[in-house]
Amino acid sequence: MGCRPVYSGVLASMLLLAVSCRGGVQTEELPAIVHEAFNDTASVYYGNFDSYPEDLSPLPIGVFDCSVNGFEVVERLLTMDAFDNITGRPVPDGIVDFGGEHIQFLSDRANGPYGGYLTHDNADYLKEQVLRDVLFLTGSEYYNLASDEYRTGRKEPVKIVLVSSPVSDLNCLQEIDRLLDMSGTGVRAVGVIESGVRDALSRTDEDGNLCVGVLFAPDGISSVEYEAMIRRMASESGLTGKIQVLGQEALGLDAAIKGDTAYIDTSASVARASYVGPVMGISYNNIDKSLFDRYGFKSDSGALLFARNGDLSGVQLNSVENYVRFHLVSMVERHRRSGSRIPISSIVLADGSFCQVMDVMERVMKELYDYKRGGIYLYRSCIAQDFRFVDPGECAVADAYRILREDGCLALRGEKSRLFPFITLPSGSLPAGALAPDGSMTDTFKYGRKCGSDEITTKVVPFSPRYVNFDMMNYIEHSNPATFALIRNSLY
Repeated sequence: MGCRPVYSGVLASMLLLAVSCRGGVQTEELPAIVHEAFNDTASVYYGNFDSYPEDLSPLPIGVFDCSVNGFEVVERLLTMDAFDNITGRPVPDGIVDFGGEHIQFLSDRANGPYGGYLTHDNADYLKEQVLRDVLFLTGSEYYNLASDEYRTGRKEPVKIVLVSSPVSDLNCLQEIDRLLDMSGTGVRAVGVIESGVRDALSRTDEDGNLCVGVLFAPDGISSVEYEAMIRRMASESGLTGKIQVLGQEALGLDAAIKGDTAYIDTSASVARASYVGPVMGISYNNIDKSLFDRYGFKSDSGALLFARNGDLSGVQLNSVENYVRFHLVSMVERHRRSGSRIPISSIVLADGSFCQVMDVMERVMKELYDYKRGGIYLYRSCIAQDFRFVDPGECAVADAYRILREDGCLALRGEKSRLFPFITLPSGSLPAGALAPDGSMTDTFKYGRKCGSDEITTKVVPFSPRYVNFDMMNYIEHSNPATFALIRNSLY
């Protein structure tokens, strides 16, 4: 690795305010927690970066998220084979790329969902909380129980931080980068959105034009926010062609994948009153009767539900595949009707769970590419011949591999990978009024917290099934089997 720069406490304090930018030096104050990390040795957030290992290669890879989607990124770390491990070329070699690497995953469940801080106009606290996550991963201590007063658990710091949370990437990556730069440790951060957008931007046509689709969940990062990132990064990379961003709010898809009975009920045989998914109509995200030949909905085994009289107007989607078909056809058909001459070169899957049905998605897009009406290929001009889906988590993991390889920081162990999972819980010292009946923090308390407080409201403890419900553990087991196997191994 060689020597790395280490900032003194005085210099770190100066750097809190002096931030270089185009056109000179701008005064900008970073969160107070950064001051504690560099200067307050009595604080639980003190970084003690001077003692950080010089050789980063044996250290674990760090990942954090506030939702179950973070396990998708861990799964890719454990299973991805996108590179030749000998030469580093982007060619699969039949060997997992991160074989032998250790992984730390922080599920910051107690403080999520992170989007709530934005809706409650408390973005500053979001940044402070995300920096706490990073300081935990780069630190060496944890609480054994949420009721403990002191952190007696010991762990290794990490060598890279994967920001699995799109909200954190979009709103906090700049602060994370500054913190890590100031630490002088050589640790770098990789965000899922930036990695995914960078991959999508590499697929311009011969005239430099680009049309990118964004499939997003209703409660996640939207295509509007993705579009802002796409246009900014396109400008920074010197792209001068026309950029189009086509968004599709995938109502019900994430919920159907996770088995939410409001969107999918495998025991139902007829249309039901409790259904809240897409319905027949003419508004956005309604099922269009004129597109039934293109949807290609499956109707066997209750995948499509009708009223008892068989009336098509009351049809309901009742399978994950039919949700996929509805949303992809809706997106591509809307692009066709727009008259755009730029084909969709890629669709960014903005929610990590969507990648679990990649095989269905690829099949549907191929069907659309080959779809004929009256002897004419209806969508050939709308879909690029080399179209592909972009998995931001996979892109981030690939970027992490390149960074670690270039920096000489891959572990190269001849052993199986190990996973060290952690989770945040409300502190045992919180007043009863701050807690909901299920033991979680109330939204009023959680999203109303103020920056700079010394009160420790959540604590990081080792992950345990007793801290999450059965449905979440079942989801992890079936959706991320390699991850679940290591969680099981770390617990028993």
